[in-house]
Amino acid sequence: MENKLQYAFIETPKPSVEWHEMSGANRLAKIKETLRKHDFEGKLLIIPIAANKDGQIIIRFAEPVSASERGTILLDFEEVLKTDIDHSLTVWLEPLGDKNSLRNLRGIQVKE
Repeated sequence: MENKLQYAFIETPKPSVEWHEMSGANRLAKIKETLRKHDFEGKLLIIPIAANKDGQIIIRFAEPVSASERGTILLDFEEVLKTDIDHSLTVWLEPLGDKNSLRNLRGIQVKE
């Protein structure tokens, strides 16, 4: 049990000075270049939305991806980015709104 606790004290990696000083457009271009290089773009249709200074990369999928595949895809893509660009990058999937029509009806009042 004690061995597991040591990892809680490790600092989160910070983006390099080069990444931090790069413009948003250049960071996105670098991400897209990596997508093409490793063929993530063709197979998985990953679309980068934002590449923030803090190392967070926000993506969306062009087509629906099942929950069972999504985690593996995101981890594989993050590993490639960490290896090719900067060790501190993290991949986040763009948040989507609730598509459940019944939950969306909550709070609606019908006037008589």
